[in-house]
Formats: sequence, C-alpha cells, structure tokens
Amino acid sequence: MDVKNVKFPEFGAEAKGDNLDQRALGNIPVKATVELGQTELSLKEILELSEGSIVELNRLAGEPLDLKVGGQLIAQGEVVAIDDYYGLRITNVVMK
Repeated sequence: MDVKNVKFPEFGAEAKGDNLDQRALGNIPVKATVELGQTELSLKEILELSEGSIVELNRLAGEPLDLKVGGQLIAQGEVVAIDDYYGLRITNVVMK
C-alpha cells in the first residue's frame, strides 16, 4: 500500500466564500422545552409510583421556569394559560 501525505492549499484572507444565510437557518425547526424542575429517584421509588403519587421537584412554587433549546438554557418565564393550552411568558432572556 502506497501512503502519501495530503497537501492542502493555503488560504489567505481573500479566500472567503459566501456566508450562510441567517434567514434560511432561522427557518430550521428546533425543539424547545420548558422545564418545571428535576429530582433524583431510585429505581425502587420509580417502580413504586402509581396514580396519585407525588414527585417533589427541586424548584419552589412561583419560581421562574426554564426555557431550553437543545438542552441549553436560553430564557426563563412564568406559566400562562392560552385558551386550553399552557404557555410561557418570557420574563428573563438568559442567552444573548
């Protein structure tokens, strides 16, 4: 087998191509989640869950909820009702 080194051309500042169009990227759907809170349970505790069980979370009542995109915190807000659906009113943008 004949193995050779690959030679790449050197690029200067003038070798820039077109930039990505932000408008096109802005139309790509991403999954956003609102996180109410978290807790840690043992498998035994999970297996004992039934209808009516209460799972205590690490967040205080009335504390802002987290809006995450791709697992990254981007904003916080409060729960609102929109017709028959829940919504999130943004109160603090974390990521700028």
